[in-house]
Amino acid sequence: MSEYGVDIALIQETFLKPTRPRACAIAGYVQLRTDRTHASRGGTALYYSRSLHCCPIDIPPLINMEATGCRLAMTGHRTLIIVSVYLPSPQPLHRRDLRALLALGDAVILFGDFNCKNPRWGCPVLDYNGNKLDQLQDRLEFEIIAPSTATHYPHNVTHRPSTIDIALTKGVALNLNRIETLQKLTSDHRPVLLKMGPPDGGRPNPTCKITDWKRVSTALEKIDTPPLNSIPDNIRTTDEIDSAIGALTSHIRTVVKRCERRFRHSRIVGSFRLTFLN
Repeated sequence: MSEYGVDIALIQETFLKPTRPRACAIAGYVQLRTDRTHASRGGTALYYSRSLHCCPIDIPPLINMEATGCRLAMTGHRTLIIVSVYLPSPQPLHRRDLRALLALGDAVILFGDFNCKNPRWGCPVLDYNGNKLDQLQDRLEFEIIAPSTATHYPHNVTHRPSTIDIALTKGVALNLNRIETLQKLTSDHRPVLLKMGPPDGGRPNPTCKITDWKRVSTALEKIDTPPLNSIPDNIRTTDEIDSAIGALTSHIRTVVKRCERRFRHSRIVGSFRLTFLN
């Protein structure tokens, strides 16, 4: 995650249990989890950078899917709902599940292991779930985003690789910069990197600033400073009034600027990197 500058990571098949609420914490990220309690394996998780304007959301009851989601506030784009999704094999894909997740907001990204095979997105075969997802695309008005290379390499070498780790988007105005399979880690599912950029062609890494107003307040309390010593105790003319106002305004601006910290921020202005790991 550090190597690729990941802002949001979505995980499936975590195998985590509620008895270990702090398991798999990652420094600098907030962890959201939906543990499977009725059986072994399964589970989903989502990690978002602490610098993001994110908060968890409640996932409605689902039939076969498992999901964990968050709400990301952005400038230059409507609020974005991001959901880590897992459809366990061989469970069938239900329209009700997809419709419930896509209805979580006006702009939604569902990203994860859908276990839906279709040659349309690079799978060697077509299965029931892949055909169903293809049929639902127009009815539920979402887009399917998939990398150009396989994401799942079965441990059984007689089974062919497939692309089942994909993203579904609805109402998202961000530009797709790239989506690619990373040949990293040792899981049978390879990590998939998704990068999306600003919708208006704006700068991907604008400069932002933060003002420490406590420091400003403390500095302004020091009245006996050289810039203010030039203001006379008795102001009698309009010229002296203008001069005093100018000196005070200049002093305040200087103090505020001295207490500002600038940094490059790509996370709340419509440009961010979204990574799924499985």
